Amino acid sequence: MSEDRKQGWRPDFARLRGRPYLAIASQIEEAITLGVFAPGDRLPSQRAIADDLGFHLNTVNAAFREAARRGLIRSNVGRGGRGGTIVIDNPTARAG
Repeated sequence: MSEDRKQGWRPDFARLRGRPYLAIASQIEEAITLGVFAPGDRLPSQRAIADDLGFHLNTVNAAFREAARRGLIRSNVGRGGRGGTIVIDNPTARAG
């Protein structure tokens, strides 16, 4: 998948059920499982997702923390394009 399309990925607002942060975390996991993102890929920024969905940044931050707790992603602080949130695991590959 092209880098532009990956950066354009956003959780599907129409499919968000239950607590928003858990629903967003589950959609991140689903995107990784389906191969939208592979280990080493960078997720769109939390701010971009929050703006697109109309949620508070804290909600998306909680979703990213939950995805990190599940062992799916890691946030990197850095400059010069090295920062951001990186996929570190694919649950399907682990289960198979």
